[in-house]
Amino acid sequence: MSTIEGIFAATVTPFGEDGLTIKEEWIPKHLAYLQSHGCDGVVPMGSNGEGPSLNVAERQALLEEVMAHNGSLKVIPGTGAASLSDTIALTRHAFTVGADAVLIVPPFYWKQVTLEGALRYFRTLFDKALQPGQQVLLYNIPQLSYFPITHPLLDGLLATHPEAILGIKDSTGNLENTVGYITAYPQLTIIVGSDRLAGPAQAAGAKGTITAGGNVIPHLLQAVRRKVLAGENFDPQQQAVNDMRALLEKFAPMSAAVKVLLTRLADLPFSHMRPPLADLPLAAQQELLDAYGDWQEKQNDT
Repeated sequence: MSTIEGIFAATVTPFGEDGLTIKEEWIPKHLAYLQSHGCDGVVPMGSNGEGPSLNVAERQALLEEVMAHNGSLKVIPGTGAASLSDTIALTRHAFTVGADAVLIVPPFYWKQVTLEGALRYFRTLFDKALQPGQQVLLYNIPQLSYFPITHPLLDGLLATHPEAILGIKDSTGNLENTVGYITAYPQLTIIVGSDRLAGPAQAAGAKGTITAGGNVIPHLLQAVRRKVLAGENFDPQQQAVNDMRALLEKFAPMSAAVKVLLTRLADLPFSHMRPPLADLPLAAQQELLDAYGDWQEKQNDT
């Protein structure tokens, strides 16, 4: 079983101008940038990576490209889908090509799922997709999936498949919720999915972060983590992270803003969004780059 902890980038997916073609040649340089700037790992094809907009074949091909160029980066691909059979196929493939774990968002179409139905879904997935030693990180993001990873659901899954669950990525943005997982399930790896909670959650026992900010400020997230592990004050580093997160959130979709910033930070070609998500208008792109310059100047002065 793989040890998963540290700073992970929820990586974006680079599309061509048509919004359909995946620019695979973009991926190696992106991964090299992340590794050289403090990332411990990457999570492709999650929410920030437009995973639900990709079909099974695209997700498999993209993951193979990531695995061919990941270097020392741990890789936890998003394999959750609305279809149970697709989730099984993607999860099997991920482990076949060498993923360290998988991130599984619950099925996100049905809105009146019972506890019994949820348990059956995950138990079937674990039985059909996993081999001994292979583990799943459950993705709690009810603001998108409308399907929370509740304590009763976890209790039921741990009663029958304790070896299958590595832990939880909690992207609620609610520190109390994250701490609730940490307290109730000390045997699990709890990862926080909020840049703003990087320091507080890790100080409470979270093992790391998986965030959009990991694409653009992995060095700062790593600085926060080092302070936490040393038992030192992390407030200045966390404030810098918070300021960048606030900047990203001024632009929607946030993954489009990340792609724009990567053209400056990593010298990557511009990559587009896949519809229905849209690129930032040119004026917004320039506004973002100017605001980033102001943020960078502030960091240089502190």
